[in-house]
Amino acid sequence: MLRIDQKCEVKIMIFVSDLDRTLIYSKRALAEHPVEEEIELVSVEKDLEKDLSFMTNKSLEYLRELSSKLLFVPVTTRSIHQFQRVSFHDGISHKYAVTSNGANIFCHGQLLTEWNKCVTKEMKESSVPLVEVITLLKERFNLKDNLRIMDDLFIYYFCEERVTRLFLEELTVFLTEIGWRVSYQGRKLYVVPATVSKGKAVKFIQEREDGEPLIGAGDSLLDDEFLRFCDSSFILGHGELAALHPRPEDYHVIQQLGIKGGEELLKTILDMVDGN
Repeated sequence: MLRIDQKCEVKIMIFVSDLDRTLIYSKRALAEHPVEEEIELVSVEKDLEKDLSFMTNKSLEYLRELSSKLLFVPVTTRSIHQFQRVSFHDGISHKYAVTSNGANIFCHGQLLTEWNKCVTKEMKESSVPLVEVITLLKERFNLKDNLRIMDDLFIYYFCEERVTRLFLEELTVFLTEIGWRVSYQGRKLYVVPATVSKGKAVKFIQEREDGEPLIGAGDSLLDDEFLRFCDSSFILGHGELAALHPRPEDYHVIQQLGIKGGEELLKTILDMVDGN
């Protein structure tokens, strides 16, 4: 939607959105919220010719139309390599992309090295080094076999079994004391330096684009970092934010679960942009 400010300058709104369990859905995510009706799924992520993530055909149509009217910015905790496996198909463009939970910003497909260097410097000044955190997680919390390092910046751990709320609380307190934090999404545990933030990256892009207004969408606590200052913010009812956020009323909650929720999200935003 075009908005004219007091100086009569035309501004194009920015749509900043998380990917996994917001716009795109893995086979595991699809199984958690099965769809009874017949839907047309389109693969949007491949690895070695294997389909990994999907959107509905309608979702792609909505996103294609939105990206023609707004500045679409994918914002993800995924590593650079994981993000590069995602393809939204023809007609869906994005000038910017944020990966690695905000540590990396791409502009026209090129990494903004000045941003990455700034983030790395802040990490060294405010957080315990990554190598030490890995050792502590193994020794104190028995996180070992499924632990992976992402972009030499943060830690990803796949949980074979669902973790308890008590475990998360203990882990959260411990990490806070050493300048790190945790987010639990589905069966995935992300341990991230406190200074690495999707919100900071989105703010940087917004200022680079002369302060255009923001529409945001996400599902996890890590998304709250940029959703909190968006002009309009949407969250998925199946996500971590809807379940744990102390103020869910701050957001428009999409109650439809799973991949159909992602479709409803895009349709709702498109209707809002079109003034319907």
